[in-house]
Amino acid sequence: MAADRFEGKVLLATGAASGLGAESARRFAAEGGRVAVLDLDSSRAEAVAAELDGSAGFGCDVADEESVREAVRAAHDRLGRLDGVVNAAGFAKFGPFEQLSLADWNRMLAVHLTGTFLVCREAVPLLRAAGGGSIVNFASVTALIARREAAAYSAAKGGIVSFSRQLALDLGADGIRVNVIAPGTVRTPMSEEHYGDPAGTKQPLPLSIQSRLGEPEEIAAAVCFLLADESGFFTGQTFVADGGATAV
Repeated sequence: MAADRFEGKVLLATGAASGLGAESARRFAAEGGRVAVLDLDSSRAEAVAAELDGSAGFGCDVADEESVREAVRAAHDRLGRLDGVVNAAGFAKFGPFEQLSLADWNRMLAVHLTGTFLVCREAVPLLRAAGGGSIVNFASVTALIARREAAAYSAAKGGIVSFSRQLALDLGADGIRVNVIAPGTVRTPMSEEHYGDPAGTKQPLPLSIQSRLGEPEEIAAAVCFLLADESGFFTGQTFVADGGATAV
């Protein structure tokens, strides 16, 4: 970890009050940056931000256009600039396809796909004003391989991959890079609710080469690599961190 890799830089991270968003925010701050921590739970966002020097927390519903607009504006006003974006807001709800309601389908797409679009749209002018930057959007291995009872989730995550690839092309001339992290099953509150702990899983872990949950720190390291200047030749790509699940 480089203590000053992000000195003078500001990251806006959604879904950053817990899980992979929070771990990415902590890693970015540990390497010298400041973070605008956005989350639907504003009190938890403020609590995470309080751990990070020079950072600030904001409530934001990424599926709501005005909420996103206000949160991004407030973050920029408070922290003064924007150099990177991490779109990690999301939730998981699985079940048989024929029991999937239209409301559940729409909410899944709204939070994951539309939320990613809205945050990017509001953040791009600020990144451009700072001379460029890096956007990292969270997808999932379900964008690439099928898993049972995940129709809405996989559709939303697949949309993020396609949207991000297109956005990378559209913004390349502005010096703004766009990449995707597609994690497999990682130890977060969301995954542990579904799979339980390693000693007594509620459901079997998905097949992979390593046969274990990933750790949040492993994903955060990859996220921060993509945010850093040293990854300057990487854009329009999907980086799969899944313990080998897509290889078997």
